Parts: sequence; C-alpha cells; structure tokens
Amino acid sequence: MFLYLNDLIKPENEPKLEPHPLTYRKQYISNRKMILFKKSKFSSLIEACKNPENCLELKLLSYDQNLKYQGEIFSKFVNLKVLEIQADTSIYYLNDFELPNEIASLKKLKKISVLNCPIQVFPEWITNIKSLEFLMLRGTDLASIPDSIFQLTKLKTLRIENCPLYKLPSTLYQLQNLKILGLTDTKLTNLDWNLFPSNLKEINFSGTGIYNIEDLINLKNKMKKPGYFHKTGY
Repeated sequence: MFLYLNDLIKPENEPKLEPHPLTYRKQYISNRKMILFKKSKFSSLIEACKNPENCLELKLLSYDQNLKYQGEIFSKFVNLKVLEIQADTSIYYLNDFELPNEIASLKKLKKISVLNCPIQVFPEWITNIKSLEFLMLRGTDLASIPDSIFQLTKLKTLRIENCPLYKLPSTLYQLQNLKILGLTDTKLTNLDWNLFPSNLKEINFSGTGIYNIEDLINLKNKMKKPGYFHKTGY
C-alpha cells in the first residue's frame, strides 16, 4: 500500500466544497417520493400499529376478536379516513362484543363500515364523529337508532341493514345532506314520510317487514327524484 504526501498533509484553510444546487434538488425529490409512497392502507392491526400516523385506511376482514379491548390502539390512528370491519363467524355469538369508543376521537374519519358484528346496541359515540359521510352497520342485532344521529350533519349514506330494526329515530329528517338510505331486511313498519329527509335520492326497503302501502306512496311522492326509489316488488 502506498501513501503519498498529499494524502497526509492538507492545508489548514482548504475551502469546503458545497454541494451543487442540483444535488439538493435530487435529494428533495427523493425524500418527497419516500413520503408519497409510504404505505397508508392496512388489513392488520399489528401492521398498522407500526406506523399509526400513516394509516389512512384500515380494513379488518374475518376479524375474530372482541374489539372493545383495542381502544388504545385505535386512538393512535389520528389520520384514519376509512374503517371497515367484517367479523369472522367464530364471534357471531359473543354477548359482550363492542366497538371501542376511542374511535370517536378520530377527527378525520369519513367512512365506517361494519359487517356481521354481534352489536346489540347502537354505539352512540358514533354520532360524535362530525366528519363522517358514510355509515353502514349490516348484519348486527340493532333494534333502534338513537335520536342523536342528527348530529352527523355531513352524513351522505346511511345503511342500517339485515337487523331487527323496528323503528326510525324521530330526528332522521334533520339529516339534510343524506342522499342514500339503506334499510333492507329490517322489521320496520312505520314509513311515515315526515320521518325522512327531503333531499334523499335513494331508499332501499328490500326485504323489509309489513308496512302501510299508503305511507310508501306518500314517501315516494315526497322524494325529488322518484326514479331513484327502490323497493323490491313495488
């Protein structure tokens, strides 16, 4: 190995070489790409917890645990916009199943979709999520919806389906941004048109229980676009 004198002796006042402006630009673009391509969609709580602030969409399919014990985890997803939960058949008969109320602290949440979870009482804390635009609770044991539902002023789609729902909240008509209402496979009997928002574009009553046909006709006439009205067999 050979060492040259110039390698050992350097002038004390040797000027520092500044990176070329193009180098800064390339580094900025590189960092920007890393930010843009960060994973934001997750299908596992464990994976989402590794970078909770990056989690924008969380889809838990065939989930087989009681979520009421996962509240602390959910509270970390401060940027979450979409939450979808589909239960595994192994938890259908849990009597104490609950969604964690810490979800209500997620201020950017726009969509909640819950399928086949053994929920017996409507989680009223949901009505505190002012950013919510889409809410579906399907395949549950819900029999009623709380009057506080009117607080979801940005709600555009509401689907409470395949459950023993037998009455609608008296404040439903106040949801003036609601465009789509799904009430399939319920036990509703009262379709008083005064209960429904005036700006609805679509209602689905497929498989719903016995009700007064006159109420159905009045409701159809009230809607601004009757062509969007859906009722199997009518």
